Amino acid sequence: MIHRFDFSGSAVIRSRLLQNIEAGSRRPQSVIFSRFLLGLCICLASSCGSSTPTETEKSTPLHEAISSTTPKPENKSSAPSRTLKPQSPKTTSSANDNPPTSRPDKDSTELVFKIVSLHKNVQQFLEKSEKNIDLAARTAQRSLDSTLQKNFAFYEPGSLRVDLRQNRISLRVNTANVSDLVRKLNEVGYQMITVAPLERTLREELAAESGADSLVKQELHYSAQIKSPEYQSQLDQNFQIGSEALRLILNERFKNEVPEYVPDSLVLDLEYEKLTFEVITYPSANLGVQINNLYQLPVSIGAKPYRTIEQRTEQQLHPSQVTYKIVGIADFYERAMQDQFGYNFWRRSLIHDLEDRLETGLTGYVPFSLDVNLVKKTITFQLDHYPDHRVKEFINDESGSRVSNTKIKVSAEPALVETPGPVIRTPNRPMKRVVLKVLLAEKRLRNVFDPPRPLRPTDIQGIHRHLDDELINNLDGYIGKSVQFDIPNKELSFQIDRVPPDDLIKMVNGIRSLDLDVDQELVSVEDVVYDPEASEKTMYFSFINQGQKLHQFDKTFTQHMADGNLGAIGGYIPGSLQMDFDEGTFNIRVRVVEDDARDIETATTALARIKLECTHLNTTLPESSGNGNPQQPGMTAKQSAEPALVKENVRVTVKYGLYGGRATGKPEKSARDALDGFTWIDLKTLQFDAAKKEFSFETTGPFNRGALERSLKRQKFYQCLISHEALIKKDTSKE
Repeated sequence: MIHRFDFSGSAVIRSRLLQNIEAGSRRPQSVIFSRFLLGLCICLASSCGSSTPTETEKSTPLHEAISSTTPKPENKSSAPSRTLKPQSPKTTSSANDNPPTSRPDKDSTELVFKIVSLHKNVQQFLEKSEKNIDLAARTAQRSLDSTLQKNFAFYEPGSLRVDLRQNRISLRVNTANVSDLVRKLNEVGYQMITVAPLERTLREELAAESGADSLVKQELHYSAQIKSPEYQSQLDQNFQIGSEALRLILNERFKNEVPEYVPDSLVLDLEYEKLTFEVITYPSANLGVQINNLYQLPVSIGAKPYRTIEQRTEQQLHPSQVTYKIVGIADFYERAMQDQFGYNFWRRSLIHDLEDRLETGLTGYVPFSLDVNLVKKTITFQLDHYPDHRVKEFINDESGSRVSNTKIKVSAEPALVETPGPVIRTPNRPMKRVVLKVLLAEKRLRNVFDPPRPLRPTDIQGIHRHLDDELINNLDGYIGKSVQFDIPNKELSFQIDRVPPDDLIKMVNGIRSLDLDVDQELVSVEDVVYDPEASEKTMYFSFINQGQKLHQFDKTFTQHMADGNLGAIGGYIPGSLQMDFDEGTFNIRVRVVEDDARDIETATTALARIKLECTHLNTTLPESSGNGNPQQPGMTAKQSAEPALVKENVRVTVKYGLYGGRATGKPEKSARDALDGFTWIDLKTLQFDAAKKEFSFETTGPFNRGALERSLKRQKFYQCLISHEALIKKDTSKE
């Protein structure tokens, strides 16, 4: 509600001259000049006395208008008396004097707000006697005037008036369009007062300002502790009754003194030391500090909510995928990631910090959707709404919402906003198999390519076990048990559950204990066919919370921690955890790569670390089908890049992980059918070994690997690893 006050005309002149007289009394004046001023004052006083009642009322500052006893109605038009006391030349103006008031801009607007709460710095003036109300008003006025000048360019300096008798403030702004002004005032003036719109609720004010559809209700979760011995004593006597009484008291205080509070939404859980309530729109960055400054509040809450949940309506939902440019990374991380063998650790730390901030603080963020590209300097993630300026401000920590500085700074505007597809990191299914060229083998793998003796099957198994252990512990997104090492062709391949990131090679070469260096270019990226119903089991557990009596035991935080710990299970599907806190049960999806007893033991041990006592209920095993293999992570379907032709004659060896043809037990026939029709294949050289699941043949012309892979797929050969070696030319001696 906007109220206009007229500070122009004779009333303003009188006020300015009175101030000039007071200032003039501080230095010696000649007798003639003093008499001149005295006469001028008498004339002005007479002129002011004849002013209209409206002029007189409007010219008086709010905090002085009723600083004395409330005038009678018949004396309402008289101007308040003011006695000028001479001061010595060396005496400065009193600390209680009002700041000089500059002539108001004719285009400025006078705004009035009601004071809904006084904070500690004002209340301390009023504790001893009500006579200090004017002193408190002047002190608050000087402090707030200085604060507003420092923070807001739209504020007209010196125009603030504080009235603690009517609980109002007024100020002038030099523009008619100042959005969200109540929140702006409360954010900077929280040490003195909290204000609200004069004639309507904050919700009505904001709805009129920007539309009701723009108001997004927020649920805020704070840690909370009792700070009043009186209320603590009541809780000790009867916890349930005391908690409910305290909740009712807090609800009333919040309704009256927190303008953005949604009435009756407060939930107090002292057992877990948490306080939850709703606000009608985006909360102030320091709302917790404002609440803690409420006078004699019986509880103390965290300065910042540890979780914020948006409650958008269906009309407000607008799913989007946004990409921001990274414009800065903390110097420490920039330097730390220059170390080849420290790259994975610091990369993981950087991304984990950002992901944790997005999950816990950015409302509407879609979990598991973050992708950080440190090569192209971008971050991409998904929201359930269209991004606004708050996203960038949150990531860059521009509101000072965290004690430590953010590690990544992003551009002011998103580089790209698009309709979201599947999340970038698909948590439930493997996506790609990558093939890398090995350049160097070290330490235990030094003699792999040129062994002093032929490698035995146990040697090959040991190599694969070593590579699998290192990749599963050091490479994000790696699918366990999927590594394959083609020693003749010096190629390493494995599956990851996402599109390969641009720094994948840097991540692989950063694993010191892998004992391999790979080429900077990928040999190929292969799509993967995967049937979860045939390759995954569902495990069901019950759980009991054991001793987490802190606010951290909220559903989202606990589920996030449990999901991370369950990664200790070899075949666990990240993000598949579903928890029912009311029933105390959860279920997970696990690839069948270990026996059930071992997975049960691993799950219960992992969750015991976060104080969850688990009991296994039952397991649903995968159904048998021709589209999957419980002992294999996935099946190669095709390559994204067509391999180049091999022009010289070679011997080709095909190793297949799975044969899914209807001619069960007759893969040899299917292999011949797959090769038949290629003129560059010599079918007479075909050799088939069913025990090893491999066959080989020789070529008589350019080897087309892509055509061979497609033919093998048509004949139901999956997880094929194809290698080739040059044929030894036979010398023909002439007689």
